[in-house]
Amino acid sequence: MDGKTVRGARRADGIQVHPLAAMPGTGRVTARHEVGGKTNGITVFRPMLAPLDLTDVVVTFDALHSQTAYARFLV
Repeated sequence: MDGKTVRGARRADGIQVHPLAAMPGTGRVTARHEVGGKTNGITVFRPMLAPLDLTDVVVTFDALHSQTAYARFLV
């Protein structure tokens, strides 16, 4: 999982576009969710991954998502 602010892209309200994406080792995006302008990727972590079958899958993410609740959710 990784999120990036899209340089130069802004919505009509002036907020920058910040998608969070999940992808396997192939680099093909399997899930994508836009993060709201007044929040961060924490709010979309579970809703984005919940519909995916993560059986026998290693999930990697940056320090922002290194939380006990996420570890419990993934296990």
